[in-house]
Amino acid sequence: MQALTLVDMGFLYTETVASPKHVAGLQIFTAPEHYEGNFTRDLFDSLMSQDEIKQPFNLKLKKQLTGQYHWQEDNNIDLSYHVRFAMLPQPGNESQLLHFVEHQHETLLDRNRPLWEMILIDGLEDNKFAIYLKAHHAFTDGAKANQLLMSYLSNNTDAPMTAFWNIEREQKEKELDSMLTSIGKTSKKLSDQVKSIPSLTKLTTKLLFQAANVYKADMPTPFMAPKTPFSVSPKRARRAAVSALPLTRVKRIGKMTGATINDVVVTICDMAIHNYLASKNFNLKKPLVAQMPMSLRDAGDTVTNNQVAISLVELAYRGESPLERLMTIKDSCIKLKNETRLLTKEALTSYTMASQGLAVVSEFLSLDTILPPMGNVLISNVPGPREPLYMMGARMEQCFPISVLPPGMSLNITLYSYNGLINVGLVSCRSALPDLTDLAEFVNSAFAELEDEVLTSATTSVMEQIALLAMPKDNSDIKQESLAIIEQILADAEKSKEVQVPASDSKVTQPAKKVAAEKKITTDTANTAVTTSA
Repeated sequence: MQALTLVDMGFLYTETVASPKHVAGLQIFTAPEHYEGNFTRDLFDSLMSQDEIKQPFNLKLKKQLTGQYHWQEDNNIDLSYHVRFAMLPQPGNESQLLHFVEHQHETLLDRNRPLWEMILIDGLEDNKFAIYLKAHHAFTDGAKANQLLMSYLSNNTDAPMTAFWNIEREQKEKELDSMLTSIGKTSKKLSDQVKSIPSLTKLTTKLLFQAANVYKADMPTPFMAPKTPFSVSPKRARRAAVSALPLTRVKRIGKMTGATINDVVVTICDMAIHNYLASKNFNLKKPLVAQMPMSLRDAGDTVTNNQVAISLVELAYRGESPLERLMTIKDSCIKLKNETRLLTKEALTSYTMASQGLAVVSEFLSLDTILPPMGNVLISNVPGPREPLYMMGARMEQCFPISVLPPGMSLNITLYSYNGLINVGLVSCRSALPDLTDLAEFVNSAFAELEDEVLTSATTSVMEQIALLAMPKDNSDIKQESLAIIEQILADAEKSKEVQVPASDSKVTQPAKKVAAEKKITTDTANTAVTTSA
């Protein structure tokens, strides 16, 4: 049997009814044109016919007398439990889809079965359907979940479809290790942990001195973040919202400012949260602190266990302009990278387990109502495929991450790039942040505000350079080239204010635009009821 790592088991030990520890993806597809019959039902039947379930999707938990969990094969899996069919009522809009997903996402996975579920959701507008796929965080991290989500898709419209549980995968670990191998692995883990002590001790010392205001570290001290309405332990009910940003324009902002894509999207999230709080007359005196996952997975690593560390990043002050905010966050991210480079993987893992463990204890003892929060929001950015993908000829239009709420926090924003869009998935506790769709709107407006200031700043800079040149009359070529640059920048600025619709003309979610009538998630049972069947 394969033993779970301490990080994997942490997601099991800290899971409660109010705080499930699974992650999910919401994929939106357009069915093939002129298809005769019900495509979604036929796809469901095709999936159900592939009833040979291979590793790791045939593994379930077994708890030893020692309290340690292992994975063991389940030879009696009921596929109809794990793969289900649902139908949205008319008109099948985004609000109804998200309302359905919210209820699915707040439900715990059954630990007596393999820890994954898949629901095909039919009845969406414009010949579309969706797939909601969730898996326990003890089973996989974000990077591996991305691979699983994409494993049954193809860049070929005519490619045959193989269910992800039916794909043969190389297993890097044998089911049973010999005693000598187990001893060797344990010895190496202990050795690695011992080697991590000096760097971990150094980081801890820095953070303690920073808490005492005698030293400034390049990483925020845990439990020093400002209080916000969503810096509380989550309750069971969930809210979900989605948005989308044009990847090309986000990249352009990065190129014009010397920032990374991650710097830009974190800035957009920071602006959106501040604008949302301001709309509620809640103004912060200190910068928000974001938890940001860092993948420790080596290239080509296909093992399903978690290989991720959580770091803290101080964001920007409320009064800063969008461009100033971007520069502040860019600097914070550079400092974080410099700090983490000094740490081993084992030290980063130990730091994550210690800080998250303290957050769990604080949540369990209800100290989160007294102590400052560890952080305010978890922000994660996962790169995805650049080209469109298909399943049995159906084109995947968008893929939204629907993630987990960390201890002591009720807001998660995860971004996933796919085919020219950055898809934004927001998850919150329903009682702490009931109007999550408003925050999704602020994500769009924050992007437009940041882009407008960057383009305006660039235009002003070019104009100043031309004025300084004081070019003579015979330098007409240089003048013409400079004027062309200005005209292009101004044209880009104008275009940024126009509505940009994806090539697919998808109405599920459009970047920089939301349809107000579809954004209010109704609680009317008559309008949101669904029917499910195996």
